Amino acid sequence: MILLGIDTATETTSLGLCKYGEPPATVTLPGPKNQLESIATMVQYLLDSSGVAPSQIAAVALDVGPGLFTGLRVGISFAKTFAGALGIPIIPVSSLDVLAFSQRNCPRAIVSVIDARRSEVFYAMYRKVPGGGVARLTQYGVGSPEALSTEIESMAESVILVGHGAIKYKNVFSNVLQAHFAGAAVAYPLIPMLFEIAFPLAFSEQFVPPESVEVIYIRDADAKVNFEVRQALQKDR
Repeated sequence: MILLGIDTATETTSLGLCKYGEPPATVTLPGPKNQLESIATMVQYLLDSSGVAPSQIAAVALDVGPGLFTGLRVGISFAKTFAGALGIPIIPVSSLDVLAFSQRNCPRAIVSVIDARRSEVFYAMYRKVPGGGVARLTQYGVGSPEALSTEIESMAESVILVGHGAIKYKNVFSNVLQAHFAGAAVAYPLIPMLFEIAFPLAFSEQFVPPESVEVIYIRDADAKVNFEVRQALQKDR
């Protein structure tokens, strides 16, 4: 089985191609999100360099958030078009789950934290389980780093924070005595981790048709918020 992996939920655009049981071929671009044409070029590069035909791909492993609205919109739009054209399903995986999975051997409670802009973070809490996986303990949430710091402190146990949001607001989370940090190497969701989650889901047929993909936004898009703010200001004039 061969999967195409797509992650555009954060400040990096990452794609990969992986045959089960083999190391994945990956490509990552830092910085602002790329347009659909750029992602298509990256996917074609992966196919050509790996000697894989599109017809050999069984499904698309897709990061569905939470994350930055523009990046999610671009990546999911491409994934739906690509999968729809080939008649293959999509395996939706949360960005926070991917981050947590990178710490699946850690004995501490795991807190995945993604920068949500507007002085907020997306987050969820996890714990490792037998068999090498993680179990999510909370709903996906969004809030201020200060509020999350208070929630972590109330757990009264040692935790490890993973993700760019934890690094960006390290000065806030460092006030929690039991907090430890995973570091920059796992600041963003890693494509190999996405594949490790996606393959078991694929084998158990836990996938959806392209038109049924649901995005984990948690909060309204920045574009909608900014529009509503402008409308409110105009009414006050």
